[in-house]
Amino acid sequence: MRKLLVQTADLPGADFRVLTFYVTAAPLGETVRETAKTVAETVKISRGSTSKSISRLLAEGWLSRVFRVGTVPFYRVGDKVLELAAEEADVEQLAPVRHLPVRGFVDE
Repeated sequence: MRKLLVQTADLPGADFRVLTFYVTAAPLGETVRETAKTVAETVKISRGSTSKSISRLLAEGWLSRVFRVGTVPFYRVGDKVLELAAEEADVEQLAPVRHLPVRGFVDE
């Protein structure tokens, strides 16, 4: 999330709120099955602002349109988010956390 925050620092606040909704609403790469109306209500911005934010995020590669049901489109995080997540995964693999044994612990 920190890399995402830094990379999106130039975006309007509404765009970051909408993107954060999509990043946290489903496992990365999976379709978020919520309508733009639900997104707007959840992040407390107008439907018009949500629609504009989604359009900007699509144009910049932060979101991807997956499919439509009638006139309602559904999205997932875009390639930019997935690339940041992959970079983070690479860093985590380079520096694994090791747990040290606890002295004085008696197994019953």
